[in-house]
Amino acid sequence: MPYFRILLCLYFCLVTLAATAQVHALQGTVRDARTNEKLAFVSIVANEGETGTTTNLEGFYQLRHNRPITNLRFSYVGYQPQTLVPDSTGVLDVSLQPAVAQLREVVVRGTGQNPAHRIIRLATQNRRRNDSRNLPQFTYRTYNKFILTATPARELHLSDTLQLSPKDSSYLKMQKLLARQHLFMAESITDFAFRQPDLRKETILATRVSGLQQPSFGIVAAEARDFSVYDDMPVFFGKRYLSPLSPGSTRKYNFVLQEAPVTGQDTTFIISFEPQKGKNFDGLKGVLYISSNGWAVQNVLARSATDNDQRGLKLQQQFAQVGMKHQWFPTELDVEITVPQLELRGHQPYGHIRTYITNINLNPGLQKSDFSVVALQQTPTAAHQPEAFWNQQRPDSLNRLELRTYQRLDSVGKADKLDRTIRTMEFLTSKQLPLGPLSLDLNRLLRVGNFEGLRLGAGLHTNSRLSERFSLGGYWGYGFKDNAAKYGADASLILHKPSELTLKTTYFEDLLEPGGRRLPFKQPGLLLQDLRWALLPYLDYTTHYSASLSGRVQRYLQVQTTLRREERRPTLAAAAGTYTLAEGVVSIRYAYGEQYMEQFHQRMALPTEYPVLWLQYTRGFDGLLQGDYGYNKYEARVEAAFRHRTFGQSRLTFAGGYVAGTAPLVTLFNGYGSYDPEHTVYAGDGFETMLPFTFFSDRYAALFLQQDFGKRLFRTKLFHPDLVAVTNIGWGDLKQPLPELPYKTMRKGYYESGLLLNNILQTTFSGIGIGAFYRYGPYAAQAPKNNIKLKLTATLAF
Repeated sequence: MPYFRILLCLYFCLVTLAATAQVHALQGTVRDARTNEKLAFVSIVANEGETGTTTNLEGFYQLRHNRPITNLRFSYVGYQPQTLVPDSTGVLDVSLQPAVAQLREVVVRGTGQNPAHRIIRLATQNRRRNDSRNLPQFTYRTYNKFILTATPARELHLSDTLQLSPKDSSYLKMQKLLARQHLFMAESITDFAFRQPDLRKETILATRVSGLQQPSFGIVAAEARDFSVYDDMPVFFGKRYLSPLSPGSTRKYNFVLQEAPVTGQDTTFIISFEPQKGKNFDGLKGVLYISSNGWAVQNVLARSATDNDQRGLKLQQQFAQVGMKHQWFPTELDVEITVPQLELRGHQPYGHIRTYITNINLNPGLQKSDFSVVALQQTPTAAHQPEAFWNQQRPDSLNRLELRTYQRLDSVGKADKLDRTIRTMEFLTSKQLPLGPLSLDLNRLLRVGNFEGLRLGAGLHTNSRLSERFSLGGYWGYGFKDNAAKYGADASLILHKPSELTLKTTYFEDLLEPGGRRLPFKQPGLLLQDLRWALLPYLDYTTHYSASLSGRVQRYLQVQTTLRREERRPTLAAAAGTYTLAEGVVSIRYAYGEQYMEQFHQRMALPTEYPVLWLQYTRGFDGLLQGDYGYNKYEARVEAAFRHRTFGQSRLTFAGGYVAGTAPLVTLFNGYGSYDPEHTVYAGDGFETMLPFTFFSDRYAALFLQQDFGKRLFRTKLFHPDLVAVTNIGWGDLKQPLPELPYKTMRKGYYESGLLLNNILQTTFSGIGIGAFYRYGPYAAQAPKNNIKLKLTATLAF
């Protein structure tokens, strides 16, 4: 009997504890009462601050509490707050009414300080420990969804369909299409890994693209995901903005503490921000949710605050505490991209990228050997994942519009053979057009230059359809100004794919620059960014034979060895004749932190924040392969770029060289001039006020400095160019005896400076400007006006 009483007491105790520990759950969706749009990051406080949460990117919230939930307060910047009493269903959907909310400078009487400034300073002071990129290592999985759709750009009354113009009819057709489906859609699932200091790897596990059966790429929100409000100058789709959490931001941004809801022991400070009037910088505007728990950013909504931006960008990012140490980590990301200048049948197209981050592991035990130079690649099975895999990884099922988009576009893509079109576009980006197992070299079709005039030609190379390891090709071209044909052939064999070990042989009858620089692994500039070759008035006709072996010795170190024989026939009047050269060359390129991505069946380099170094040694052999000259030639080049939150981007290039021995003029160093009085365009490389081949040296050093201030100094409604300051300095000397030639040696130093006003006329993707350069110092002309050179500039936004 006593045991029965004890058991009965224990039973009642357990029942009481269970009742006490009962969890009360509530969920729902918060929307805009006018547009029905789902609202992200709405602040929700339960029971006067006992607990709380925020909505996710889908406007959905879920709240669990160990006490009955008697009331909920919903608040969001720009909307009227609501306090509601939930019923017993466990579901409470809410519609918030928009309110007129204006940012203003708030000053508390008695203290004379903006209360938001204290919170901003605390968040700035703690940004290093709250920035997840400072963790030693981590891994996570992402689900990414990209949708391209459109909204009406104007209101159109369609009451009388009989009176519709063709333009209005097109508008109506687009409206009906968008009611059934999106214009384009893609999904991807990736695994991401990071290890300090800068090792990263992302693998596309699954990819699906509307209209394509075998997509060779995956949607990855890499740049948007890398956006961090903790950076001084975060990158927002190719453009840098001053962060509201950068040091001294309270002097440039207007902050307003909108609300400070208390949930448990923590307070979330909701602070709106925008650039102060009269401050000239590339800024953002939006809302920061800063938690008193570590003074970390909990949510951020940001968009460009620059009136003259050619693209509309809006970003929303949500953070959560993960791991044993409750580290703040981004978990959801939403980005909208619009190009206001584009209109599609009366509609404004826009892209929508949404990323969910799951499976976060802050101690995965990664080793350096787990990473390679390839930072982004796709698994062979990525395009063949079953629907069960997608359903397991998606945070929510696809809605009717999304399913319809896949169904409609997949059938259209199959009928129109879009996979073949995409494959063709892949080759076009690499300047190759596939013709079965052969590819047409597009860069051989047309070239225009001062020496050749118009050059037309053709080139063919085998592609991966024939072999992934072996390539064979050739080209032919004809210059209509010099009336000469050029042609060549080459063959390459990949001996070891992981190290990129490649054996290549080359032959050509073509043109080379006398005294020019030839560095391997140096990517050619984009169109309109490197025009110096087209300005050169003299070139060497050259017969070239070579064999080279190149590869990657270490993660960031590339090496190439070359044996070559050349016959150079200069067109410079003072260097007439034929020069036979036999050379052995060892070249290295070191780019710390550089990584690549494999997309569209190509390997493309990603930008690196560190300086890039080239070193090259050339040995001229007298008597070998009929070479007539013996010499040693040393070359070095360093390229670096630095950013400052106030002054913009600085670019620095240092180049130098030294030749010892008996070397002909064509192997020395010319002054690297890029001025042509008949074509006043900015070359982007070399000395802009120097005529080509004015100087020759067997030892030289040059420094090219460029400071891009952006629009910091000029920003008006009608005039907002990018201001770039340029200074170039060069020195050279000639010690070895040469025949009397009409060339100087740049021994006294060459100096020039200039200002560029880029993007005076600007479109979404390009711009035209003007520049002025002034030559000064020992080689300046006596008349100041002869030292001024005006040039047109052209820029690309990608």
